[in-house]
Amino acid sequence: YMFGIADGFDIVIGNPPYVRQENIGPHKSSILALYSNAATARSDLYCYFYARGLQLLRDGGMHVFVCSNSWLDVGYGAKLQDLLLKNAHIQAIYESAVERQFSTADINTIISVIRKTVANDDDATRFVHLLESFEAAVAEGGQRREIVKSREELIAAATNPQSKKFIGDKWGGKYLRAPNIYHAILNKCADKLVRLGDIATVRFGIKTGANDFFYLTSEVIAEWGIEPEFYRPVMTSPQESRRIAINPAELPRRLFMCHEDKAALVGTGALAYIEWGEAQGYHQRRSVASRRRWYDLGNNLDTKLALGCRVDTTSRTMLAVDGLCFDKAFYKIDSGKLSTVQVCAVLNSTMTQLMINIEGRANFGGGLLEIVVYETAHLAVLNPSLLPALDAELFASSDWDVLTPSPERRHIDDAVFDALALTAGEREAVYAGVTELVNNRKQRARVTV
Repeated sequence: YMFGIADGFDIVIGNPPYVRQENIGPHKSSILALYSNAATARSDLYCYFYARGLQLLRDGGMHVFVCSNSWLDVGYGAKLQDLLLKNAHIQAIYESAVERQFSTADINTIISVIRKTVANDDDATRFVHLLESFEAAVAEGGQRREIVKSREELIAAATNPQSKKFIGDKWGGKYLRAPNIYHAILNKCADKLVRLGDIATVRFGIKTGANDFFYLTSEVIAEWGIEPEFYRPVMTSPQESRRIAINPAELPRRLFMCHEDKAALVGTGALAYIEWGEAQGYHQRRSVASRRRWYDLGNNLDTKLALGCRVDTTSRTMLAVDGLCFDKAFYKIDSGKLSTVQVCAVLNSTMTQLMINIEGRANFGGGLLEIVVYETAHLAVLNPSLLPALDAELFASSDWDVLTPSPERRHIDDAVFDALALTAGEREAVYAGVTELVNNRKQRARVTV
């Protein structure tokens, strides 16, 4: 609803529609041209509503939205953050640990309170994390956690120090959801932490362009008589192994791998399968048609470490000691000359679980968290070279739930905590912080108002 006078409204209150960028429709380019200072081509529709709401306000007017929390953390949110910091005072952002604001919305929401005014470096923004229902937490100070940041601090943290370009920041992860131990570790252990992207290459897993052709079951292999030299094990989901260390023989699917021209395949089951695929029209899909051989995925597909893109309770980085093919549900981690086992231990530690829950995006329905490739590369992790030698047999365990740490997890965690020189209290705070982040994320998916 909007109430106001001729020179602008006193207040804009809204719950803008949640429409993903690919569903905006034929007028997307037109509205993007109008609001290019607040949105990119990847921005969801509500970003445009934020900009329009500011336009409708008089100087000093108030802007209050109940909205998706995505813009606080995702890449396209940088433009909206920049617009608001330059043209308004973001007075407060509220996010509940236990409830979504609308039962009909399968997304996690925040409430933003913004005043249209000339920006001042001392303007303070309160990031308020509600630990109980909205009414109870607002009434009782002990039921909320607040972090206050000045406009100057927010701009500095969101600006690339080399290019001086505003690139945005993880407002939701850092200032709303992060427990106190996160900030304590960053301050205390800065010299022992590295960006994952500085010590390893992070890349997408295999994008076949036609999974239903390339991913083979044993029945399909037998039906077409596909020769063993034309397939190899592939992992398509973290649920295919409870263990970190993968036994390829236990995986349910094989990846069709053929680098030969059809003329060299005469008489093979592989050729019969390719010709069947062409009869089904697979070779005409845009996702494969540009390849020299539409059925050839190329070489160098193996990796020894792969981190799952989406997280339920526990992020797992899988270990394939002899290399394995991984689907796009994973990011391949190439650790170069560093010990694969040490990197695997660091990435599966509870310390890194904390960082993933803060760096990732908690805006999915069902309580899932997603971390995208550049966020994975940006993770602050212990420098693996500071770890002692570890036995790869640790990863043969099937018990890695971060909420109920097993002896194997405790063993790895102790090595990481020792390298960081954390006290007993700080170690327990890491466990408590991760438990809080995971439970809150899952609870928001279940509880509505």
